[in-house]
Amino acid sequence: MKVDTGRAGLTALVLLVAISARSAIAEDSFSMTGSYEGVYACDSTTAGVPSGWGRPMSLALVQSGDAIRIDLKYVDKHELGAEYSLYAGKVSMAPDGATINGYFEACGATFPAKEIVRIFPASVEQKPFQFSAQGVWASDQVPNMPGLTVQSCTWYLKRVSTDAPAVRDCTDVPD
Repeated sequence: MKVDTGRAGLTALVLLVAISARSAIAEDSFSMTGSYEGVYACDSTTAGVPSGWGRPMSLALVQSGDAIRIDLKYVDKHELGAEYSLYAGKVSMAPDGATINGYFEACGATFPAKEIVRIFPASVEQKPFQFSAQGVWASDQVPNMPGLTVQSCTWYLKRVSTDAPAVRDCTDVPD
């Protein structure tokens, strides 16, 4: 039996290009960019005393390729009132283009703190898009709260606009 290697090779090439194009379209067609509203709840310990709390927040997110930048605004009545945190991180699409996940870390805020947050895999088909995340936050410089504060926080966010928001530059860009 004679095999036409030219035709088989061409067929394989066409399939490879089609699969690559589909992956590129899936990755290029979805962006997390937008404005979000949501809440986060935290299990907290300050100076050895445990507590828990939750509050609403609004978040501006800009995605460029696989890089994301975030400007989070919230109000804390125990600290300074209106506060902000800036973040930078990366996201990744699943090979089939159905979900996106990633991480971000603190790179500027109202006062010094360390934080890293994991974005759980989220379906890009959701209308409106929404995602959950979980992070660990720590600071020994919380205004009006002496001692070391360490928190584990869960975030729930829903996109309310796909327009590209203004996101301030990070003051301390993570490596």
